[in-house]
Amino acid sequence: MRKIEEYLEKDIVIRDGRIVDLRPHKNADVKAKLVTPGLFDAHTHIPFVGSRAKEFYMRARGKTYLEILQAGGGIHYTSHLVRLASEDELYSVSASYIAEFTKHGVVGIECKSGYGLDKENELKQLRVIKQLKETLPNKIASTFLGLHAKPKEKSVGEYISEMEELLAEISKERLADFVDVFCDKGAYLPEEIEDFLKFSKSLGFKIRLHADEIENVGAARFGARLEAVSVDHVLKVTKEDIQELSNSNTMVTLMPNTSFYLGESFAPAREIIDSGIPVALGSDFNPGSAPIFMPSFVMHLAIRFLKMEPEEVLTAYTVNSAHLLGFDSGLVRPGYPADLVLWKTNEFLNIPYMWQENFVEHVLINGRMVV
Repeated sequence: MRKIEEYLEKDIVIRDGRIVDLRPHKNADVKAKLVTPGLFDAHTHIPFVGSRAKEFYMRARGKTYLEILQAGGGIHYTSHLVRLASEDELYSVSASYIAEFTKHGVVGIECKSGYGLDKENELKQLRVIKQLKETLPNKIASTFLGLHAKPKEKSVGEYISEMEELLAEISKERLADFVDVFCDKGAYLPEEIEDFLKFSKSLGFKIRLHADEIENVGAARFGARLEAVSVDHVLKVTKEDIQELSNSNTMVTLMPNTSFYLGESFAPAREIIDSGIPVALGSDFNPGSAPIFMPSFVMHLAIRFLKMEPEEVLTAYTVNSAHLLGFDSGLVRPGYPADLVLWKTNEFLNIPYMWQENFVEHVLINGRMVV
């Protein structure tokens, strides 16, 4: 992840949306102080509507994530708002959020359901993601997160069966690329979801997990054994978990935004990366635990608190996240899509250093200038 190729005084030649040459500088239609691959946000909870500002205050006064959830806040509150929203409203709000991401250099993004928590509204979220894919220039990966919180109206077994039935419809309509589950204390335990995830894999879905964020329930190890493409958060993983992950093909997605916002410990990124595990970065953008979309701030936290090197941050936010989401992108190299960010600074470190400053000058997706 530290292996970065740096070129000086080069032209990037683009034809039909792809990079065809890197040549010594002759002339250029557009000039930039610094060009990097476009950023890919590997984990967000778009689409959603509404604010949870009151929870921010409750948390600042000592309430925990689980206490807020049990008081009717958290995921269930956003779910209530999503159920009330029309598809048009959900689309409009989500498209505006993705436009903000794009202004900050994000060319690709993962979007999840998980705030529907019933058949009708999970499908509504997935249809909105499909519409976002079809209408926005960004490269969007779709994830079904039906098992996000435990239902209030029915037993866990009944709800999992209902979501399992929904998988066939999602597969038929090609509404999701991934299936994700919140595997943690207060959510779902490995033994409750193993059959569900194996069935998801049998239908061709790739597997992801929200893993060991609140407590270690063995989710990261479980994900490695199930050949999940990624285990995310992993704030509470042990050395033994890291060892097992290092012997698998499972990536780790880290989101220091969430640790910062919740006042939690940060994931042991140094141990994870030094064990040879590829890491992706994401914002975890959601209304409750990470209402922050700025990649520069994620980078700032990654360098400061995850102890990642700048080269590792760039790799994690570009080619690693692109690979995780299933996109052949994230490199400035002939043959690759011209997914590029042109920056107003020639020093990459300025981006996380002055994180409140948006240094993005232009963004290209498939060679088309969208910012």
